[in-house]
Amino acid sequence: MVYGRPAVAAGLPITLEVEVTEGDGPAITSDDPDLAADPRPRRLLAEAAALVGLDPSRLVASVRSELPPGRGLGSSAALAVATLRALAAAAGRRLDGATELDAGRRLEAVFHGTPSGIDPAAAALGTCFRFVRGEPPAVTPLTPAAPLPLVVTFGERPRSTGAAVGGLRARWEADRARHEALFDAVADVVERGAAAAERGDLVALGRAFDENQALLETLGVSSDEIGALVGAARRAGALGAKLTGGGVGGAVIALATEPETLAARLERGGWRTMVVSIGAR
Repeated sequence: MVYGRPAVAAGLPITLEVEVTEGDGPAITSDDPDLAADPRPRRLLAEAAALVGLDPSRLVASVRSELPPGRGLGSSAALAVATLRALAAAAGRRLDGATELDAGRRLEAVFHGTPSGIDPAAAALGTCFRFVRGEPPAVTPLTPAAPLPLVVTFGERPRSTGAAVGGLRARWEADRARHEALFDAVADVVERGAAAAERGDLVALGRAFDENQALLETLGVSSDEIGALVGAARRAGALGAKLTGGGVGGAVIALATEPETLAARLERGGWRTMVVSIGAR
């Protein structure tokens, strides 16, 4: 999705729930005190309520999430989609897929300004897909030949999507020819990785992960901590590993034939992990 190039993404089987009740609103309650204190979720609630024709002043949204925020896993997009669905249900409405994707992208802007739309698509679809940014974005299904076993590994420092995107744009504007060539290389790796997933070739997909990470480092959207995480995952037996999300901190996804073993080795090194399987038929 980098400057008109494709990306491959998928929804993670990790829970984020929103329950809407009547009360003195718009208000948010959450098991995460930072989320409850952040004014942006209340704005999200108000804007989503307006989209489905509800009065936000009488709404309280209770959020329960297993998604860690600020780690490149689309937690704000998942919150936007879950809030929208809860409010639509409260209004007795069922939104079609296109409406949900468009609304999810607009609502995520509460957190990220001008988001690409890839994270709301992942949250709404919950499956693997190709994505190209546009108006509207191009979203096409991608079906792996077998479920993809991943370990999501976390660092300690949350990342800022805005900082990563803004920094990359400044570098692109300063040297467009170089960056366009790098974006083309990213697109080539993405397509080779997608083809590997579709034929069930985990070794080739792992190589695509590693090649993509090298290009992202060259583009300046990685970080020292991400580099350490990627190196730790490879040493612990990953077939390939790369950052996820906007970069400059956050999380790494590592492909492994024995993900539980990889996760245990990384945890012994002090890293936080989650084992997930995506793209099942």
